[in-house]
Amino acid sequence: MDLNHIELPPSLLTDFYRKLLVESPASKPPAPVQEKTATKKGLQYLGKNQKGICILVDYAKDVYLPDEQLNFLTAILQACHLNLGDVAIVNRSREKISLEELKTQLPCHQLLAFGVSSATLGLGELPMFTVHQAGDCTMVFSPAAEQLNQAHPESKVLKSKLWNCLKQLFNV
Repeated sequence: MDLNHIELPPSLLTDFYRKLLVESPASKPPAPVQEKTATKKGLQYLGKNQKGICILVDYAKDVYLPDEQLNFLTAILQACHLNLGDVAIVNRSREKISLEELKTQLPCHQLLAFGVSSATLGLGELPMFTVHQAGDCTMVFSPAAEQLNQAHPESKVLKSKLWNCLKQLFNV
């Protein structure tokens, strides 16, 4: 996909044009929207993390995640009455950190892990599609977004399992 044909989800467009669509010379420019953020220690994430929700993904070839998976995750967030401003998407392939390190660098009260095993976070083996509690962090582990975002019957079963966990996690 080239730069002239990028499709943005409606929620992201709303965030971009929250205050003004057309800027007049007399008006002050709005504060710039900064989606890519870093903490003091250099943790890179996508989003604003306004609600302390961390989403872990694992994509070695992407800075965060592919556009198709971002659109899929955005749709999941919208179903939970959330948006990209509410979360921090961290690519575990680029940020090799444990859960404790993640929590010290970011507010992380809820964690969704797509394609990231609990063992890589230092938690031992936890089953997928089960809501787990680790201290003050509630978490759900799921297969990678590509496995959920397909037209196969198996994908529908996986999505329904994830949805049941998300309803419990976010009180939807």
